[in-house]
Amino acid sequence: MPKKKTDAVDVDVAVVDVQSKTLFDRVSDFLTSKDWHFTTYEDRQYFSFNLRLRDGNVRIFVDPTEGSGWSRVLVLTTFSTYVPEQKRQAVAEAIARINYAHILGSLEIDVRDGEVRSKSVLECDGYLGEEMIDRAIRKSLDLADQYQAPLLGIAFGNMLPKDVLDMVSRGEEATLQ
Repeated sequence: MPKKKTDAVDVDVAVVDVQSKTLFDRVSDFLTSKDWHFTTYEDRQYFSFNLRLRDGNVRIFVDPTEGSGWSRVLVLTTFSTYVPEQKRQAVAEAIARINYAHILGSLEIDVRDGEVRSKSVLECDGYLGEEMIDRAIRKSLDLADQYQAPLLGIAFGNMLPKDVLDMVSRGEEATLQ
C-alpha cells in the first residue's frame, strides 16, 4: 500500500551530512582540482607546492586547521630570494607601508635571515568551502605577485621604501630602474 503524502519522514534518516569531509581533505581536493603538484604532510597536517609567478618563483604552504565549531586556513607564500642583511631594514619599511594599505593579507620579513613571505588567514565559525579556500590562497599569491618585484628592487637595486606603493600602481609597464 503506497504511503500517503501526509506521512512524516524520519529526519535523522533523511538528512545527509554534506560536511563529512575534513577541511584537510577539502583543501587537498581543491589543490588537486587546480592541477597543482603538491606535497602532503599528513603527520603535521599541511601542504606545500611551488609556483612560478610573474617575477619569480615562490613556495606556498597551506595549513588547514579545524576544531569544534571553527575552521581556519593559513597560507604562507615565501619568496625564493633572500634579502641581504644591509637591505633588510629598508625592505621592512616598505613592507610596513604595504601592510598599512591592505585589509586582507600581509607581508613579513624575517630579519634574521631575510626571508620574505606573504600571509593570508581566513577563519570562520563553521564550514570553510572551496570559495573561501580559493580566496585565502589567491590573496597570498596576489600579494606575492604584486610586490615581489618592487621588494626585490629595494633589496638589490636603488628603489626607496617610500616608492613601493607608487611602483605597484604604475602597472606592468613600469621598470625597476
